[in-house]
Amino acid sequence: MKIHVNKRRWYWALGLTNGVLALLALVCGCLMAWITGQLPSLDAAERWRGSSEMRFAQIACFLPADTPKGEEDILQFRRTLDQKLTEASLTAPSSGSLYADAYSASANLTVTGDHGSAQVKTIGVGGNFFLFHPLQLRSGSYISETDLMQDRVILDEPLAWQLFGSPDVAGMTVTISNKPYYVAGVVRRESDFATKEAYLDGPGMFLSYSAFYELTEAKITCYEIVLPDVISGFGLGLVKENFEVGLGDVVENSSRYSLEHLLSVAGDFGNRSMRSNGVIYPYWENAVRLTEDYLALLLVLLLIFALLPATTLTVLAIRAVIRLCRLAKQNIPREADLFVERKREARYAKEYPGSKRETACNGRNNPDSCEKNL
Repeated sequence: MKIHVNKRRWYWALGLTNGVLALLALVCGCLMAWITGQLPSLDAAERWRGSSEMRFAQIACFLPADTPKGEEDILQFRRTLDQKLTEASLTAPSSGSLYADAYSASANLTVTGDHGSAQVKTIGVGGNFFLFHPLQLRSGSYISETDLMQDRVILDEPLAWQLFGSPDVAGMTVTISNKPYYVAGVVRRESDFATKEAYLDGPGMFLSYSAFYELTEAKITCYEIVLPDVISGFGLGLVKENFEVGLGDVVENSSRYSLEHLLSVAGDFGNRSMRSNGVIYPYWENAVRLTEDYLALLLVLLLIFALLPATTLTVLAIRAVIRLCRLAKQNIPREADLFVERKREARYAKEYPGSKRETACNGRNNPDSCEKNL
């Protein structure tokens, strides 16, 4: 009796432990799902795809500070890409393009408004930058390289308050290096936890890259593109083969949160914080890398927490299968014998209608025993 009680307690303890671990694994999974939905900067491929059935990949290139690129390099890559896509029998629709790209550089600039001046982090942007970084408009509109005039800027909300005392300042004028620029719009900074940790530069603004280059001569250190990915790795291969980054990094944002990538992040723990290739990541990439670290940690914890419940379920499933096999081994021969006996009884009844065998043994469970008694 004592052994039985101890065994029952052991089962209760094992069940409780499995329940707690399964709950912790579920919490880790929920946190992972929440984190993966935090950064809209990783969803440009889905936004660009729209209702199309074609699959797209989102690629980001980060260049070393000592080997940046200029706008002519971007134009040359676009020409090469057009040729490569044509060779792959991929043609753009008559009213659009197969791909969208953006490029950027940053520097500190002094800007003056009605309420004073401020030295702020300024990002010079080209291409379809706000497809990749859909900052919420507080007022006005975005800027684009297709604008007829490249003399417009976008302020973030803190800077708009600092320079004008209001976020509703679209159409007003700021001065940068004694040149007037019109405010195209005001944006609200990202509110997710990762970007709040990554962006530490205070108030800032965005300027078209052509105007930005005239002011700073700073070259491009970040290039982003969404392009067709007809088979896995096609888009990434095109970029790596035709867009030279030297010691820089080329990453596929479309798969940043895949299981394989997160396991590689966990395996590279500690080493990825040591950088020696001269790349200075923009704040949005630092935010992504922060979420990768959290996700890799949560994935490892999930696997650890789920190990015992998964093992227990596997053992119980194996035991259940063994039990079913034993029951089947016992019951199948017996059922087969009963089936044969019923067939034999039916045959006897057909061959000897109205016989003593039929009348006496009809409906009996054991015809052989019945026969012996006759």
